[in-house]
Amino acid sequence: QSCWPRHRRVNGTVFGGICEPCQCFGHAESCDDLTGECLNCKDHTGGPHCNQCLPGFYGDPSKGTSEDCLPCACPLSIPSNNFSPTCHLERGLGLMCDACPAGYTGPRCDRCAEGYFGQPSVPGGSCQPCQCNDNLDFSIPGSCDSLSGSCRICKPGTAGRRCELCADGYFGDAVEAKNCQPCGCHVNSSLSERCHARTGQCECKPNVQGRRCDECKVSSRGRGCVPCNCNSFGSKSFDCEESGQCWCQPGVTGKKCDHCAHGYFNFQEGGCTACDCSHLGNNCDPKTGQCICPPNTVGEKCSKCSPNTWGHSIITGCKACNCSTVGSLDFQCNINTGQCSCHPKFSGAKCTECNQGHWNYPHCSPCECFLPGTDDRTCDPETKKCSCVDQTGQCTCKVNVEGVHCDRCRPGNFGLDAKNPLGCSQCYCFGATTQCSEAKGLIRTWVTLKPEQTILPLVDEALQHTTTKGIVFQHPEIVAHMDLVRQDLRLEPFYWKLPEQFEGKKLMAYGGKLKYAIYFEAREETGFSTYNPQVIIRGGTPTHTRIIIRHMAAPLIGQLTRHEIEMTEKEWKYYGDDPRISRTVTREDFLDVLYDIHYILIKATYGNIMRQSRISEVSLAVGQPGRGTAAAPPARLIERCECPAGHSGLSCEACGPGFYRLPSEPGSAAARPALGPCVPCQCHGHSSLCDPETSKCQNCQHHTAGDFCERCALGYYGIVRGLPNDCQQCACPLISSSNNFSPSCVLEGLDDYRCTACPRGYEGQYCERCSPGYTGSPRSPGGTCQECECDPHGSLPLPCDPATGLCTCRPGATGPKCDGCQPGHARQGSECVCAYLASLHHLKRWSSIITLHHFHL
Repeated sequence: QSCWPRHRRVNGTVFGGICEPCQCFGHAESCDDLTGECLNCKDHTGGPHCNQCLPGFYGDPSKGTSEDCLPCACPLSIPSNNFSPTCHLERGLGLMCDACPAGYTGPRCDRCAEGYFGQPSVPGGSCQPCQCNDNLDFSIPGSCDSLSGSCRICKPGTAGRRCELCADGYFGDAVEAKNCQPCGCHVNSSLSERCHARTGQCECKPNVQGRRCDECKVSSRGRGCVPCNCNSFGSKSFDCEESGQCWCQPGVTGKKCDHCAHGYFNFQEGGCTACDCSHLGNNCDPKTGQCICPPNTVGEKCSKCSPNTWGHSIITGCKACNCSTVGSLDFQCNINTGQCSCHPKFSGAKCTECNQGHWNYPHCSPCECFLPGTDDRTCDPETKKCSCVDQTGQCTCKVNVEGVHCDRCRPGNFGLDAKNPLGCSQCYCFGATTQCSEAKGLIRTWVTLKPEQTILPLVDEALQHTTTKGIVFQHPEIVAHMDLVRQDLRLEPFYWKLPEQFEGKKLMAYGGKLKYAIYFEAREETGFSTYNPQVIIRGGTPTHTRIIIRHMAAPLIGQLTRHEIEMTEKEWKYYGDDPRISRTVTREDFLDVLYDIHYILIKATYGNIMRQSRISEVSLAVGQPGRGTAAAPPARLIERCECPAGHSGLSCEACGPGFYRLPSEPGSAAARPALGPCVPCQCHGHSSLCDPETSKCQNCQHHTAGDFCERCALGYYGIVRGLPNDCQQCACPLISSSNNFSPSCVLEGLDDYRCTACPRGYEGQYCERCSPGYTGSPRSPGGTCQECECDPHGSLPLPCDPATGLCTCRPGATGPKCDGCQPGHARQGSECVCAYLASLHHLKRWSSIITLHHFHL
């Protein structure tokens, strides 16, 4: 009456009905017999049918594999950088995090929100509130640097790195009271718009008082508190406006009310009299009132301009043309505009100026500006002529260019180039010098894939995983089948990693190009990784490592796209910057990266649900000495620095022979130079060579040794002071090789030594005598110590004579080694005994033998 495991009962009771398989998508071993609800879901799934990913996981449990639900990566899967407790998989967009905490934003909580800063995508990184004293205007994007946390756009009235100050023109307390308010200094009566940062007191001009300098001192009035000086006949009072304008009587004008206005005459106390000349625009003599024509007019009603005048007005008349006698074609100008007709080299309303591209009026010589070094804004894009200063002919140069014609780089710059917005590039030289020029005699050659490099690995963006699974070579392309690649790599986007010949020292790649061709096939053209950088380069010096990126328009599905990327700082960005405020890489940082490239990545993931990615035609142009040809053009924009002593390389990036590099001071990106200086080798005067990186000395001379030639070599002694004779040879006891028995010695006292490895048989401070049991004369040329070799039976157990080698013999023994018997003695066994006793002993022995033989018979 029971169902098998992984089955449930349908349309029945415990004793009836039929059993059908549990609907658990392979994530549970059993389900409830009656309800069919799955029991003990596994693989991070849950729900009645194990059809949901548990909180903290995402995916599609219906696929039925153990990896249907993957851990959330918001943005990383490690606990320190997983900021959302839940996430889900969204079609077409991939992983989406549900609950980014305050301060985090982005589909994967991978960016800091406005008002926060940090690097949440870096292990251990997080987003912290910007410390700006609550004076930051978060409504403005980028008001706080999302990477460093520096305050960029403070609220109006505040300033400072942390928005802790009142801005110029404001006063108050920006931190506690937050009451920064405008100074309000009177424009005419104060010396500047600024005031005291706390009290708000403005700095007043003479005769002015008040916090805002808006009150005149007693007996002064008017603008700046100076006397009005109004004319007593023409003014209504002795007071005046802030501008100094007096209050005039009718028909009177002037700042001081001191003459008749147009249409009036006869200035006197009480005002002026109106002219009776309406038919002539009320023009009359200011003294007599007689009607007259306005200046430079002719005709019965003064309705026309006189010759060589223009701009008729019935009131003011006509103005003189004043056309230049040198620059104009004739003296009559346009009667409406006053513009004179100019010769080609001249311009201006009166033809009194040189036309664009000319200078030195009235000669108007051509400017002859060098276009690559001249500011584009001063040039005509069609005629290619640039303006210059009329008095000197000086063209307007780009920032790093100088010369009258803008034809040379400023000191400390090189490589005048039309494409460079600054004209010339600043000498970097890794801080060793500011003098450089453009390197000559270099050509561009190409670093390419080697014939045997038919496979490139794919990696994830953080280089945590790599694979060659599913990657094959189909000439001329390297092809990645993404369904197989995803079995090893999980976190898209994926990148092609270029091989080792594209890494290392690549300063000579500056100004060249990185080329490659990309092709992909996918279900949809746009996907989650479409906007990730297409190229990533990591590199730098030991103390200044950076990652830089390059964005470009994404290729289209099924179309081979070729990219040529300039290897200059232009358009490269810093990895991790907010895309809305991303900074362009500086020349210094770009050269630091080229100093030692750690890796180059080229994006392989495009679109949505990729099926295939291909790459081909990968190359990097670098410079090397050679003669230019059509196939190998000259290499430009590479600096050749005038390196100081001890530095070498085109950019002073290496240390010369006899020098080593000091470590660079660690610090911020602004800490320069990125490489430490090259200083002379510290070899105590006994070598001129050392390892340029470790500073260890090489080829120590004068019998010295050690990493810095700081001690005497084996077999020598002395104190290393930097003199050729610091180390003297050990004499143990003689210098000659035949009598120098110790390979080493040590200094003893100030000028003496002791031999430290006397061989067996030698002893003494200098191995100058033989040990007991040895004989010889080690002090004599060719002399040695030899073992005595006394006969153990004939000699007493005493050392032989150390000078003669004679042994001390036992009684009856004789000879230098006591290996013979004295006269009257004979050898009995190992001893020398008296001959009579020896004979007697011999007879007794034979007698015993005969007796025994007889008894036997």
